[in-house]
Amino acid sequence: MPLIFWLYVVGMCIIARHQRGLLVQPELPGAERHPGVTLRTAVIRYAGAALVVVAAGLWLPFVADDIATAMGWRSSFVGALFVAAVTSLPELVVTIAAARIGAYDMAFANILGSNMFNMVVLAIDDLLYTPGPILAHVAPELAMSAMSASVMSGIVIIGLVYRPSGRVFNLVGWTSLALIAMYVLNAYAVFMHG
Repeated sequence: MPLIFWLYVVGMCIIARHQRGLLVQPELPGAERHPGVTLRTAVIRYAGAALVVVAAGLWLPFVADDIATAMGWRSSFVGALFVAAVTSLPELVVTIAAARIGAYDMAFANILGSNMFNMVVLAIDDLLYTPGPILAHVAPELAMSAMSASVMSGIVIIGLVYRPSGRVFNLVGWTSLALIAMYVLNAYAVFMHG
């Protein structure tokens, strides 16, 4: 777990250094979109939205546990699919909003950065978990989800490097199709195992 934390820090430093080298003059595309909103107002709204997300996040595990009990499902299945989907909704909204204003780098960075940060959360949890290494106390079927997440990250990296241009039935790119297939396969495997 300490390795995950340090890899996150190193990764963020590399990204920041790379971005500084690319930016000659920072662009502020959103500044003229909302001329009546001050920085203070924006920060207050941001903090309010963050508090709502934190409050919902504190309540979510109890609701998810009740769903798992009521349906007779394992908590690993509910966590890997339902809790993960619900906690990713804010990221989905931000990604769509960023894409709508043409900030495609921000949209992808939001998702990739969130995944990196989620790995750091594991390291922090491990640090706070006193009975021993936290990974020694989780369901083994979550290894399938971890492996799927790794494969999906690899698919994204391949897509970023090789830039596939073709689309399947003129609807979706090959990279997206591979990501969807991997997600569905993982959901099925976790459900069947749990």
